[in-house]
Amino acid sequence: MTDSRARYIVGVDIGGTFTDCVILDADGKLSIGKALSTPHDFAAGVVDSLENGAANLGLRSVEDLLGATRLFFHACTVSDNTLITRSGARTGMVVTEGFPDTFLMMRGNVTHGLTETEASHVAGLEKPEPLVPRTLTEEVPGRIDYKGSVLIETDAGRIEEAVERLVAKRVESVAVCLLWSIANDAHEQAVAEAVRRLHPEVHVSRSSEVAPFLGEYERTATTVFSAYIGPRIASYLRNLQRDLAARGLRQEPLVMQAYGGMLSIEETSRKAIGTLESGPAAGVVGSKFVGDLIGEPNVLAVDMGGTTFKVSLVRKGNIERDYQPVFERYSILAPKIWVASIGAGGGSIAWIDEKAGLLKVGPRGAGAAPGPVAYGLGGTEPTVCDADVALGYLNPKYFLGGRLALDKDAAVAAIGERVAKPLGMTAVEAAGGIFRIINAHMSDLIRRCTVERGYDPREFTMVAIGGSAPVHLARCAAQLGVRKVVIPLTASVHAATGLISADVTYEYGMSDHVVAPLDPVRLGAGFDRLCGRAANDLARAGFQEHDIDLFRSVDLRYRYQLNEINVPLPGSGPITDADLERLYERFDELYEQSFGKGAGYPEAGKEMLALRVTAIGRLAKPAVHATATGAADASGARKKTRPVYFEEHGDFAPTDTYDFHGLSPGARIDGPAVIETPVTTIVVNPKDHAVMDEFRNVVIHVG
Repeated sequence: MTDSRARYIVGVDIGGTFTDCVILDADGKLSIGKALSTPHDFAAGVVDSLENGAANLGLRSVEDLLGATRLFFHACTVSDNTLITRSGARTGMVVTEGFPDTFLMMRGNVTHGLTETEASHVAGLEKPEPLVPRTLTEEVPGRIDYKGSVLIETDAGRIEEAVERLVAKRVESVAVCLLWSIANDAHEQAVAEAVRRLHPEVHVSRSSEVAPFLGEYERTATTVFSAYIGPRIASYLRNLQRDLAARGLRQEPLVMQAYGGMLSIEETSRKAIGTLESGPAAGVVGSKFVGDLIGEPNVLAVDMGGTTFKVSLVRKGNIERDYQPVFERYSILAPKIWVASIGAGGGSIAWIDEKAGLLKVGPRGAGAAPGPVAYGLGGTEPTVCDADVALGYLNPKYFLGGRLALDKDAAVAAIGERVAKPLGMTAVEAAGGIFRIINAHMSDLIRRCTVERGYDPREFTMVAIGGSAPVHLARCAAQLGVRKVVIPLTASVHAATGLISADVTYEYGMSDHVVAPLDPVRLGAGFDRLCGRAANDLARAGFQEHDIDLFRSVDLRYRYQLNEINVPLPGSGPITDADLERLYERFDELYEQSFGKGAGYPEAGKEMLALRVTAIGRLAKPAVHATATGAADASGARKKTRPVYFEEHGDFAPTDTYDFHGLSPGARIDGPAVIETPVTTIVVNPKDHAVMDEFRNVVIHVG
């Protein structure tokens, strides 16, 4: 765009408690905005965060900001909330005649997708309520074999009858999942066309479009999930686009996908499954961006917001992916960034297990409404945030830069009544217990994501993201032996930072089950088809050839084994036998890396299950500029001294507090200390020291 007013790149991420906004101007300067999320109408929270961001930029209104915006990126929790609350579209399903129960049967492994605690009590568990009940499943004739040959033709009249029966039962969306549609999707297309022709208001998802891979149950589950959340996410995004356009935005928003790329609203609506857990994915992309900026290829992306605690890994500059994630115990064939999470955030509720007489924290949370007791919005159950207030870490008069006053007395009283009194201790002792327990939960998850997967956490730099993280994570780092914790300038809105540093990314794939040795000609032909589609789609999206990158990979496994590994294919030209030998060798290496030395079984041979292509349309990255570092003296940023509780002292100690905006690159602060920003609070423990780097990140050196 040549309009000289179009100077801003904006990213907005909706979290469980806060909606975050990051704005990058033409000079490479970052500004942020933050507001409470509004679950009753998420778009209201988006506008509130934009208003705060515009004010922080010195602009008069949201209209001034949006009118000068050239790229607008968005990540939201609409799909996640829709699934969690079971508030999706009334969904029907059309399947091949004789196969109505594929989705209901699930997998035979009854512990699949369960936590360790749930798995230990599996006998008392039931399958989740299906998103599509048996009464909303229709069968249609027709049969295609694994080669794509039509064995039995379908019947247009029977298809129309099935569609009409579903619509008579008030379905709003239809999932079409026919056998071997990945080899020939003609019958699925016939069903989809009938739905659109007879009832264009009904949303439709085809398995051959949403999940064109082997695995009948997984392919069906993926399509059902996409159909279930599709109408809700499509309605939200189109309404948001209309509202933003009315306020001056002239560009269509691009929507974050769980695999780390961006898609248009139309593409997102067609493949809604990609928006599940897209917010955490944006945070990981932002962490990689920070790692690249400061020269750290191994990053522990650790996100503690108001509701959850999430961990992901960037190793050697590469983000780890999960090609078969689990949602509500259903295996899904939709690639996403690998993220592990638990219910441990600033809003996690502290409670007493009456049977055991023990203090527990989480996984239930207070959310944005009513929120922690200290918010004064109606919350009555003490949370981690309330403990942080009681211990002096959070300044009640400067939370969200003073926009939300915290009620410390109410927080202390709630902890005293609900936790301390039943346990026979003081409110401060109870708050300290809440603080230690939540830190232990977080450290345990990091260990499971590193040590249990063969990685040494001491080889990583921790990037602390989320509004609550900078209070807690230096403690976790000390427990794990991690020596450096980076709190980015945009820590509390870091998922929004990931949005403005992402690219438009499409994922393509096709199943092709072949026993090695693979035929380079056949493999090349398959990749040529996928790459051709990718190049055409990105060209239609406005990208020139020099802005497009295509990456090829293959899903391999040992014969007669269950675990496949996605392996990048070396090179970009015609495939040679030497390329395939390197592919096999790399698979052996990755398999042992994933499952332990000696776990591989090369003697069994190898087999390919699928080809994949990741197509990237490169967008201009934020030009964040470094500032020369100066003196280490931080005294000019010192604010008041207040009592803060530290384990080393076993009590409150007078602690200097610092204004983040008064610090300059090079400034050093020795612990104990607290650094206050308008959107988060950074705690520097007694044995640690913090330094502001040339990008205005605060780096805590632990121990």
